[in-house]
Amino acid sequence: MRRRPRVCPSFPRPRASRRLPASPACPPERRMSPTIGPVSTQLDLPQPNACPAGAPPSGSAQEQAQWWNGLSAQEQSNYLASYGPQIGGMDGLPAEVRHEANLAMLRHDAEHGEDRQASQALLDRIESSQSGPASDRLLLLGFQPKAGGSDAQAIVAISNPDTADNVAIFVPGTGTDVGSLGGNIDRMADLQAQAETVPGSGETSTIVWLGYDAPDDIFPDALGAGYAKDGAPALRDFTFGLREAHQGPDARVTVIGHSYGSTVVGTADAMAGEGLAVDDIIAMGSPGMGYEADERRPGWGPFRIDSPLVDDISDMHIGADHFWAGAASNDPVSYTEVHGNSPVDWSFGGQRITTDGASGHSEYWDPGTEALRNQAYIVTGNYDQVDTVGRRFG
Repeated sequence: MRRRPRVCPSFPRPRASRRLPASPACPPERRMSPTIGPVSTQLDLPQPNACPAGAPPSGSAQEQAQWWNGLSAQEQSNYLASYGPQIGGMDGLPAEVRHEANLAMLRHDAEHGEDRQASQALLDRIESSQSGPASDRLLLLGFQPKAGGSDAQAIVAISNPDTADNVAIFVPGTGTDVGSLGGNIDRMADLQAQAETVPGSGETSTIVWLGYDAPDDIFPDALGAGYAKDGAPALRDFTFGLREAHQGPDARVTVIGHSYGSTVVGTADAMAGEGLAVDDIIAMGSPGMGYEADERRPGWGPFRIDSPLVDDISDMHIGADHFWAGAASNDPVSYTEVHGNSPVDWSFGGQRITTDGASGHSEYWDPGTEALRNQAYIVTGNYDQVDTVGRRFG
């Protein structure tokens, strides 16, 4: 009598996976040939060879990396097939592995999700990049479908950060969602291109990190600190995961926060413990680097009734020599100080970069601007070429 094949039981899955098919093994859309682990073994496994012993462990990026690297290639494939949603979100795992898992979720969301148009647009862009140069290839390092009142989240890398010499992580601000992610990918493509014009800079990977639920509107959402406090731990863990997954000598890692994204960055670096695992921090068009309050408070700047989490550079783990801030003279957001002292003001500390050629709040990544060139010099570690300017008074 022919024995029936063993079927893996259904295991608990995180929020993102609730939108996936309930199939307990390896559904058709996840039949892939992933590049797994440091040995880059190509596997073609339409179904898991055996049911994994249990769910992937939770822990630090280092612990998760050690667990993954301790598995055989077959075991890795089995986990990827049976626990794709968890694998896709585990910091410390190889970028290629996370990409395969998250791409399966994105494909399903493009067909069955709440915002199919946005997911399909992102999927089309990622898939169209796969046949181009490796330096232009997009990798999906994280994806959470829209659910439970929270917007969808996505983390998209241009080129593989695991093998790059320089890595820049861009954290966008208010109004950013998966539907508007394309413009931010364009910005990071321009930064990558600018960085690679710097002689001797090596290869650069840029990442758009929308790994948090960004405020939808300025009023009242972006006045609150809750979005930043919710997103900060995930950003911190992501930076440590990049360190663990990187192959060869350590990459130079820079995190760039724009607008409310800088508040997320500041809050993450001021967290108890080690702060962010980065070499440099850049804040562009910042409303302040972080406040203690969890919700909207009356007034802003000197009229606030709560206290700043980041009053100046001494409240952050990053050193003053590796903190950079920029703001155009006509950027209104940089004057609000909704979330603490402006990082371009004289009292904050660190260094202020020139932004000539950029106007308003959103042109800091336009080709040909001093703002873009200065960021490229920082990302590649060419500090002596960065053009700085005196800090602002008031």
